Amino acid sequence: MTRKIEVRRPMRYLKAILHTLALMRDGVHSALEHRYVLDVEQAHGLPAGKRQAPVFVDGRQLFEDIRYEICDLIVRLDGQAFHSAKQRRFRDRRRDNAAELRNLPRLMYGWHEVTEDPCGVYREVREVLVREGWNDSSYPCERCTS
Repeated sequence: MTRKIEVRRPMRYLKAILHTLALMRDGVHSALEHRYVLDVEQAHGLPAGKRQAPVFVDGRQLFEDIRYEICDLIVRLDGQAFHSAKQRRFRDRRRDNAAELRNLPRLMYGWHEVTEDPCGVYREVREVLVREGWNDSSYPCERCTS
């Protein structure tokens, strides 16, 4: 897709299209994940987590939304659209239990927390990262200080 854009550059929305393609290439798969990247990580100077990090549970490969490899913190972003079915809830619980058995810290957020209180999400993620040994280089955003 990027090659097609290089060959025939669109006149409108080029910046937005290139930004979206870069996010997709980095593993952002949903609007909720996009908001997390912009409003939590980038707005507060948090390190970029690894997106769609593979994990094996019950012999199956699953994926964590975000894994901060510096301390193995897992952040799950659960939107109602994809996490409400019975099978998915069961799978998510198994994945959570597998993380606990490996002694991995994890936090879970939904649309409301990420969009309505990104600064609160930032503070919690930062607290766990620092507790687990991250050398803090984050900062409050304009929203935090207003």
